[in-house]
Amino acid sequence: MNDTPKAPVGTRNSMLSLRYLILGFALSWLPMPGTALAVIPLVASFYYGVRFIQDLKKSGQNKAVAPNMIGLGLTALLIAMVVAPIVQYERTMDYQKCLWGANTNQAREACENQHDQHPGTVQRFFLD
Repeated sequence: MNDTPKAPVGTRNSMLSLRYLILGFALSWLPMPGTALAVIPLVASFYYGVRFIQDLKKSGQNKAVAPNMIGLGLTALLIAMVVAPIVQYERTMDYQKCLWGANTNQAREACENQHDQHPGTVQRFFLD
């Protein structure tokens, strides 16, 4: 007789999704070139999150799907927040370099004003 408890449905996919999400979130705080590394674990987290939801649906646990869909939406939002500065790489790098060299509050404000006054191509596309 084997009395070992069985793991809940989708445990492996859920844990992998969570681990990749935490890694991606931590990498998203790196300065700009390193931020691009966050995309890899975040996409993996999204993939395993989808697999987890599929496991829940197959097992008939439909009540648990909705909260996990919210989690997938938040993961997708984090992916978008990481990818947005990468799309404007040159502009974001110039802004970061300006901030790194700013030693006073006035210098920091000058960097922010310069960044706000010269919109990138993406902002011009949406604003014009």
